[in-house]
Amino acid sequence: MLRTLLMSVMLMMGTTANAAVWTEVNEWSPAYEDRFAEWVRTEWRTDFFSRKSLRNGQSNPYYGLRVDCADTVYSMRIIFAYENRLPFVAQDPTAAGKTISNKMSRWDGQSENQRVRNFLWYIYGVMSTRSLPNDTYPVAISRNTIRPGSLLATSKKNHHSWTIKEILPIGVPYLVYNSVVGANSGFGLQERQSWPNPDWVFEGDYSVNSGAGFRYWRPASALNKPVWQTPGYSDEQFKIPLNKWVRHMQNRLALRQETDDQLVARLIKTTCSGFADRVTSINEGVDYLKRNNKCMDYATYDTYSTPNRDRRIFDDFMSLRRAYKEILQINGGNQLSASTKAQLDKIFPAISLSAAQETSRMAAQTVTAASVCVVDYLPGRKMDLAEFKRRLFQGLISNNPHDSGEYRWGEARGPSQRARSCQSWDHWAPDLTQE
Repeated sequence: MLRTLLMSVMLMMGTTANAAVWTEVNEWSPAYEDRFAEWVRTEWRTDFFSRKSLRNGQSNPYYGLRVDCADTVYSMRIIFAYENRLPFVAQDPTAAGKTISNKMSRWDGQSENQRVRNFLWYIYGVMSTRSLPNDTYPVAISRNTIRPGSLLATSKKNHHSWTIKEILPIGVPYLVYNSVVGANSGFGLQERQSWPNPDWVFEGDYSVNSGAGFRYWRPASALNKPVWQTPGYSDEQFKIPLNKWVRHMQNRLALRQETDDQLVARLIKTTCSGFADRVTSINEGVDYLKRNNKCMDYATYDTYSTPNRDRRIFDDFMSLRRAYKEILQINGGNQLSASTKAQLDKIFPAISLSAAQETSRMAAQTVTAASVCVVDYLPGRKMDLAEFKRRLFQGLISNNPHDSGEYRWGEARGPSQRARSCQSWDHWAPDLTQE
């Protein structure tokens, strides 16, 4: 009888040990939050899911995971928790008052690595930008609260999110994120070292209840409770006039000022990245269009359309334009290098005029010595950042996935016949009054 009882206890212990995705042996603490921040700063890179091998030569256990923006945010927290044997607990968006954690037992019998990957895939399926407000809370404005491992989210209207790799010494967020287009997208993440447009971040709801802004992870004890009960909760960032939000935030977070050349180089790099990344997005949409003759339903259209992407690129152009105009007003641009000024003058040939006036006068741009960010956008065709800016600002660029590549890149003015005959959603066009 005793032997039978002991065997039963051992069997129960074995079942319990194998039931969890992983067994935590540590608890979250300020020290572990600091370690999490350092891990994100040093290890959270754009090739996190695309590199096959780690620096120590071992195979990457997370290789091949394809993530969208919210998946990227959750992955950052889950993977660190797993590797440090910490709990991961989130509010279950499918059941009020319930949670999802690493204690899930549905993958019993699989290797630990496979259990973790399955858990991540499960999270990708049930979590989204809509669930992020349940698992995070708005923070105060400081480098101690807005730091590596936290996140920046938009309001529901634009359903996007970024992880914060670090806050640069100049007070600008270094963001790592993703925007998956289709099933054939690669495994790499994207990055930007600049501010997203706050009008887009908070569009439709600039309030502490929007779920937008800078946020951090709620402890398990604060889940399924009013967010204002979370320790560290603050509505400070929502008390700033929206038209002064970026300047105020950057001044509060900065340790030093950047030079004019550094500012312009950073903004050009961000704009160029958006331009270059658009090529993959459009190629996926064009490939789908070639293989499918029917009009797209909303879900497919949403996958291959690019209104938010195109608006973000436009916003980046406008940020660059405003920065250049301000530099010229302050010091005439005499602190800019000659090559940088030539690049800017090619992109903004009539900077003293309004954006609308400059756009109406801007002629087609060819690739020259002053070109920056020359991209192969269609087979055998190149375009620099200045020409893309012209086409984007003149409303030639199409974000409608029913259009072919020539329309998507502004070689022909749309909509195409197919685009006119099919239903479309969320059309975007540039607003040149945003000075």
